[in-house]
Amino acid sequence: MLQRFSLFIALLVVGPTSLLLAVQVSTGQTIGEENDTSFEGNIAENNTIILNAAEVGEDETAEVGEDETYRWVDSTGAENPDLNINSNTEYTIKIDNPTDEEHELIIDSESAGNKSAMAESGDIEPGKNVEFKFKTDQPGELGYHCKYHPDMMNGTIIVS
Repeated sequence: MLQRFSLFIALLVVGPTSLLLAVQVSTGQTIGEENDTSFEGNIAENNTIILNAAEVGEDETAEVGEDETYRWVDSTGAENPDLNINSNTEYTIKIDNPTDEEHELIIDSESAGNKSAMAESGDIEPGKNVEFKFKTDQPGELGYHCKYHPDMMNGTIIVS
């Protein structure tokens, strides 16, 4: 929150009248301090990850009638970004779906060639948004993808 106060300084006293100068001084916080939402990369200081579904163009190799290309897009505009998180920290993942297709974010791990889902957003209907919590205690790499568009909407989560 930006706080302001006025300071009046008498500059010149001439007979019975005074000339006053009003000076406005602002004191404030750094960007995001009030709501703790400044961003470093694609994750806010309050451990919020924002990923939105986006239609980004046409897929030249798609079948007729299926030429939409979708991506996960973060608050910086990066498509299918790498997400850098810390282990043993809970994150809130917020997803908005402005597209005309259903999406679902799945976070998975791979061990010995087998993938297993660690977290799921649930279905995100067109025009809707969801929010869910995620936490892992194991450093390493995880993957994320859309249940319905796994070849287009996917990325890596690096856990340190």
